Amino acid sequence: MKKRVFSALLLAAGLSLVLFGALTALLLEVTGKQLLLMGVVLVFSATVSTLFVRKIGLRLLGELKAPLETAEKALDHIAAGEVYAVDWSKTEGEYLSLFQAIERLEGRIHSLTSERDKVNLILDCMDEGVVLLDEHTELLASNRAARKLFHMPEDAESTEITDYIRSRRLTEAINLLQRKKEAVVLDMEHPRRKGRSLRFFLSPVTGQKYQGQQVGMSILISDVTELKRAEGIRSEFTANVSHELKTPLTSIKGFTDMLSSGMVGSVEDQKRFLTMIGVEVDRLIDLINDILKLSELESVAIEQCEESSDVLNAANEVSAFLDPVAKKAHVAVSVSGEHVNAAIPLDRLKELLLNLMENGIKYNEPGGSVKASLETEENFVRITVSDTGIGIPEESQSRVFERFYRVEKGRARKNGGTGLGLAIVKHIVVLYGGQMALQSELGKGSVFTVRLPRAS
Repeated sequence: MKKRVFSALLLAAGLSLVLFGALTALLLEVTGKQLLLMGVVLVFSATVSTLFVRKIGLRLLGELKAPLETAEKALDHIAAGEVYAVDWSKTEGEYLSLFQAIERLEGRIHSLTSERDKVNLILDCMDEGVVLLDEHTELLASNRAARKLFHMPEDAESTEITDYIRSRRLTEAINLLQRKKEAVVLDMEHPRRKGRSLRFFLSPVTGQKYQGQQVGMSILISDVTELKRAEGIRSEFTANVSHELKTPLTSIKGFTDMLSSGMVGSVEDQKRFLTMIGVEVDRLIDLINDILKLSELESVAIEQCEESSDVLNAANEVSAFLDPVAKKAHVAVSVSGEHVNAAIPLDRLKELLLNLMENGIKYNEPGGSVKASLETEENFVRITVSDTGIGIPEESQSRVFERFYRVEKGRARKNGGTGLGLAIVKHIVVLYGGQMALQSELGKGSVFTVRLPRAS
């Protein structure tokens, strides 16, 4: 480019010198008229020379300006986050290094933008809230989950975190972290939503900056409501198991102590005590078996069951098995429906039906009835077990599927119930991709509806 400019200037200067020399030579030999003519020629020549030089200058200026305009457009597109595709390979001279630098800059910015978008996407897809604070505990950044938890606006920056999370315990935890520079874990109730439990993981951050500002700490916030509930259920389950096991063992221990001490003298009393020991042993065995069934159901994960069972045949078998118990309680048991196969093993299906129908007998009144009906749906088999028993209070209907929960504890113990039957039913239904519903009214009975996938 420099060579082209230098050549053009030399050409223009040369033409001017040639014209000037020619005119000077003529002036020495010409007359007045000729001198006038020569003046006109000189002016014309100067004009032509000026126009020629100007044309060359404008052309050269255009050649200089075009690459710079292209570079300007490329930088504008890069600044706007857009891709500006230009073929730099045809560029020559000193502009080539400029365009190559712009191309490297575009690639670097694109790489950084992709990494930033990836990190933002990961943070916004997290269920846990993430918050960054500066050294003065003011907000630097937050993800979507944190903003949703505490109703924080998108531009919630340069404000105290306690403006959105008003908690004395959180303030104390932040102050403790600032003093000791050690991580702090804090469990607390949600300050705005009752019944929700949160866990805060506060960690110090050193030597890191966010948008030019020093980061002081990070806070990870998890909703642990379900975890706390599960911990409570496990604790309650342990307490209930201990109690349920202790009761029959205490009875057995008492009866055996009385027999071994000779306090029971008559043969009839001894037989009665031995019978009571047998009842308690049976109850203990039933309880252990039910606990083992629950443990087995909770540890199994079945994506698709290849076994199938005829639901009507299984219901008839269970009805025949329960017939002595039903006659003793003066409760009529009936089964109706058509033959249809469900995608569930026979032993699990019979366990499900046994618990539902046996409960209908246990919690019924003399002269009552238990009906099991089967219907075919498009992709499911609907099993309905209804009874005319005592019913379940509305406040207890959501808890009857919990382990060891009993509506009438005295009656359940008298009938030999372990409090695990409906929990087993629920686990079986969920395990094989089914659905379950309950409708009940005090004094009028209950209706349990189970929908199991049909076998292919």
